[in-house]
Amino acid sequence: MALSLSGLAATAKKALIEVEGKVTRSEFYLTNIETSESVQLCMIPESVKARTETNFRTFNIIERGEVKIPKGEQLTQISWSGILPGARILLYNFVNHAAWEQPVEIIKVIKRWREDGAKIKLLITQTPINTDVYIKSFDYTASGGQGNYEYNIDLIAAKELKILTVAEADEERAKAQENSLDELNRRAAMKSKLGMNVGKINNIWEIAQILTGNGGNWEKVLDQNPQIADPANLDPTDYVIVG
Repeated sequence: MALSLSGLAATAKKALIEVEGKVTRSEFYLTNIETSESVQLCMIPESVKARTETNFRTFNIIERGEVKIPKGEQLTQISWSGILPGARILLYNFVNHAAWEQPVEIIKVIKRWREDGAKIKLLITQTPINTDVYIKSFDYTASGGQGNYEYNIDLIAAKELKILTVAEADEERAKAQENSLDELNRRAAMKSKLGMNVGKINNIWEIAQILTGNGGNWEKVLDQNPQIADPANLDPTDYVIVG
């Protein structure tokens, strides 16, 4: 007896789910960046929580009340709860057999990383999570009497801290300010050249010649300034200057 259209659709959907389930299963890797020592979880948690927040400065302004202004971000925090299974789990097919290790060995490694303040690379495939972290907290409990351990882990994003002397910080600020002024002066000079020659411009090649000194750069100039496709509408104050 032939299957109905609805039956065929249901069969196809079931097959697709089975295939997708095998192909897209996430994998969890924790790797010590300094030593390359790695832990892979054979049994993935049901969910992972990633939390990001923005820092706000608060001001009280007369006749306006409280005002909050964003000022940077807090460090991203990632956490989950899971199970480190004992050897009996190898009787089942829903775990990654190749990644299995004795739970007590994994616990030792994670505890050591936390105590040492090691920087860890966290990679969770099938998600956007691929980041450097520190282990903020890790707790575990023996469960079920078959070698299983339930655990909770909290990670916090690792952020590089660049420490400068006062002289180095002043030098960086001065250099940045100088570069900014140089760029502004360069743009002003080029816009001035464009403005002085606006009456002589008949095509895009001539615009490129004025702005860059080489009419052959017209494609680059046009790409960054599509509004100059018609030189008759030229307004020299509106354009992005091409270096």
